[in-house]
Amino acid sequence: MSVETDEEGMARSAAALRVLSTFVSAPAKAEVLDRIRSAEWLEGWPMERTEVCRAGLDLWARSAEVGEDADAVAADHARLVGGPGRVAVHPYESVHRSVEGLLFDEQTLEVRAAYAEFGLAAPHLNRAPDDHLSLELEFVAKLSERWLDATTDQERMRLASGRERFLAEHLLQWGPNFFDALGRDAGTHFHHGLALLGVDTLVQLGAGAQP
Repeated sequence: MSVETDEEGMARSAAALRVLSTFVSAPAKAEVLDRIRSAEWLEGWPMERTEVCRAGLDLWARSAEVGEDADAVAADHARLVGGPGRVAVHPYESVHRSVEGLLFDEQTLEVRAAYAEFGLAAPHLNRAPDDHLSLELEFVAKLSERWLDATTDQERMRLASGRERFLAEHLLQWGPNFFDALGRDAGTHFHHGLALLGVDTLVQLGAGAQP
């Protein structure tokens, strides 16, 4: 694979991961909803147009057509992952993968160590779990962006290795299942579309469709 293709794929996947991270983390504001559901923005979605990807983008367009506003999206986000209180789909890796389904279990500490290897840390260290899906998506995006900015082959190899390892050991172990569950419980076209785009992006990364 050429360096140019590598760089394009890294840039595209980083952009998609940041969008997913943003909307898992917090509900979309009105002005953001208007922008990302526009035909121009949807046409520019960075990942390959698989059938699942097209279905997700169509749902975002449909969300605009039926008039889902920021309040409806925010209420759905709170019910799905945001809380307060009980949520439909827990956004923490340890809840999905630990034997007891507990927060701050071994997966949380492994994720913390992975961040620290690259000089990073969760923003609310020791107050909120490090393995929130939005943070894991952002971490892979950051490694991709650092790879693009790296000036030596050695640094690119280190970043690419860390990225591949984190995907294999963490994000791909539970992220697709999380997005599947999100889609099943979504009460808005917006979040159903987000779920499909999340599954598709991670599947493309796992299959090597993007470097």
